Amino acid sequence: MTQLAAEPFRTIAPAATIPDALVVPHYLGEVKLRISIARVEGLLYAFDDLCTCADEACPLSGGLLTGTTLMCQCHGSRFDVTTGAVINGPATEPLHVYEVREVDGDIQVRA
Repeated sequence: MTQLAAEPFRTIAPAATIPDALVVPHYLGEVKLRISIARVEGLLYAFDDLCTCADEACPLSGGLLTGTTLMCQCHGSRFDVTTGAVINGPATEPLHVYEVREVDGDIQVRA
């Protein structure tokens, strides 16, 4: 069993707070992690909120989401929110992605 599979799902927000085509940041205090959640055509995606572009952290939740592509507002890197893959640099490191689900009107994430 991997470490990821051992982590529990955490309820982080009501599902209504994440409308379609929007990226919403969340801070998971108990694990000291900034993540973003995006809803694209009804599907949820969770990933690191901080860009991997440079030494200076930039929140991706302020970037431009077009379909499943998210562009960093500071550096212009583009990422695929479904996989975390870098589409265009300057970033060379992918984003970590996390399991996310909607249960009984709440958003839950495993991180």
